[in-house]
Amino acid sequence: MTDRTDRIEFGPPGSVGSADRRLLLVFDGGDAPGYSSVAVALTEEGTRRGYEVWAAAEGFRSLTRDASDASRSPRFERLIVGRQERYALLAKGIPARSMGRRLLDAGSDFRSERYEAFRERDRRREAAATFASQKFTHLVCVGGNGTLEGTKALLEEFAARPPAAFVNVSIDNDLAGDRAIGFLSGVEAGATVAHGLWEDAYTHKRIYILEMMGNRSGRHALHCGVAARAHLIVLPFFRFTDEVVAEIAAALSCVDHALVVVAEGYERDRRRADGAPSASQFFKQQLEAAGLRDGDRKRIIAEPYSRFLRGLRPSFVDVSAAYLKASLLFGAFEEGRTEAIPYVLASNDVGVRTFAEVAREDGVEPAFLPLLEHLGLPKFQALVRERFTFGG
Repeated sequence: MTDRTDRIEFGPPGSVGSADRRLLLVFDGGDAPGYSSVAVALTEEGTRRGYEVWAAAEGFRSLTRDASDASRSPRFERLIVGRQERYALLAKGIPARSMGRRLLDAGSDFRSERYEAFRERDRRREAAATFASQKFTHLVCVGGNGTLEGTKALLEEFAARPPAAFVNVSIDNDLAGDRAIGFLSGVEAGATVAHGLWEDAYTHKRIYILEMMGNRSGRHALHCGVAARAHLIVLPFFRFTDEVVAEIAAALSCVDHALVVVAEGYERDRRRADGAPSASQFFKQQLEAAGLRDGDRKRIIAEPYSRFLRGLRPSFVDVSAAYLKASLLFGAFEEGRTEAIPYVLASNDVGVRTFAEVAREDGVEPAFLPLLEHLGLPKFQALVRERFTFGG
């Protein structure tokens, strides 16, 4: 067997000649259904409009010294639609990936989850310098609230800011003024699981305490719980008095079956201090202290949180939103706009907002208050109405 001596060495974007419009896509933050759909939509629309589209292999990390060894994996990959163009680019030493059939892929090939070092200004300065050295002209970041904040901080480090945009992809839907891609896919799958436990609780006369996604806003847990007819929904920012916990425990002791949905962020600080393994287990312990105990005659079951929802294939309604947002985004660029966030709230409510017009939104809209419980809990309702809701 002869040794291969014709191994292609991939060059970075800056080594393949300049382009009038060289776009860099940066995917970061927690995974959600639809990352790949957005990558495909941005590649197709960008290519159609004359952009050279690239993706950072590891999100913001790829722009810094913390990127993986380039001899094993290139920092940046050229994104194209068809395979034949990919072969031609690879032959020239240009790392390339065909996106034509990846529309419904789960997860994302281009991302780095919560790159904490990016909080350091020297890393962001390094990222801005790398962006310039590779001759990128446009920046589009994709992710949730943390990625948006990272994008804002990165832009502060440019002497001349490039045209920039952001696409909101998140299961928890915690940015005001937009419906995140991935949110509806997550609700469909999450509510299916929750309703399955509701039916099992009914059949076997059990009380299930199901932990669901929701670190701060809890919108995923809220919508899944409402759709699955949960008897009680506990959101991450709730802090119950002993009196309210006792009211909940007493009500659950009087029913044959129940489904309680608890967001993963519930009492996070107290749980860390007490060593409780999960939000559902912690809430079960609170109820036990108030008199509701698991036993042969009445099973109280804490179901742990599962991350499988992050790895789901997106629903076609989220795919449709990905294409619509891509079209709105490039339209904004061609109008000379920057720091643009395309939003899709409904079929007749779409457009583009600026970074400054979109902020994190944690809370419960008052309209949902009557749907948070079906046990008849006046003290719970009063506490939530007084302390935790907001207008809008």
